[in-house]
Amino acid sequence: MLELYAPGGEADWLRSFRFALEIRPRFCETDALGHVSNTVYTAYWELARLRYFEAIGEADDAPKRILAFNHMAVEIATRMMRPCFYDEELLVHARIGALGRSSATFENALSAPATGEIRAIGRISVVSSKDDEHATPWTTGQRAKLEAFEGRRLS
Repeated sequence: MLELYAPGGEADWLRSFRFALEIRPRFCETDALGHVSNTVYTAYWELARLRYFEAIGEADDAPKRILAFNHMAVEIATRMMRPCFYDEELLVHARIGALGRSSATFENALSAPATGEIRAIGRISVVSSKDDEHATPWTTGQRAKLEAFEGRRLS
């Protein structure tokens, strides 16, 4: 089972995120019972990852790369904890949990700002690639920019 924080540590873990995106589930994202469909959470993680990279912006030593779009997801895990509903105000949180030579592992949370409760958690690993065939290492500038945004050393 996916566990990204110690039992009882969810509030501290949630406060450790420096990026969050507001969303309101659309009707088409719900199932027959009115819950957000399990197939939609992955789209929320991907949207948060793209917006995270866009918020950071490109590093000076990689002017021809678009940081947000040169990655492919290679592994995605989701744990749904409480249901989400149509048009409910939610926050999708994203942060980098680990940074490899050419990969990054994001941690995600979906929370209800009104109550602070975590509704779902996720982890998505991506690999940087210019051509979908060969991994492309992070540049020094990209690594520095990601670490500065996260406020910690990433490895």
